[in-house]
Amino acid sequence: MMKPVLAQFGSPSQWLIFLIVVLVVFGARRLPDIARNLGRSLGEFKKARREFEEELMKAQQDEKKSPSPASEEKADDKNEQAR
Repeated sequence: MMKPVLAQFGSPSQWLIFLIVVLVVFGARRLPDIARNLGRSLGEFKKARREFEEELMKAQQDEKKSPSPASEEKADDKNEQAR
């Protein structure tokens, strides 16, 4: 069974090698821009996730407050049978 890639980077020496490779590939001047853009992307993702969760909570609360159309039909059927 294969381990995830990040799980294989356990020791500090492996992280150091990884960071050196990243520095060589992207260059020292681009790393701050990359980190900034990654941070912005994560912030946008968190914001979208929070808004989605709020919409779900709102929909659940609305569902609890108003009866579903199926339950209204059942209530109408019971009222007609009672007549």
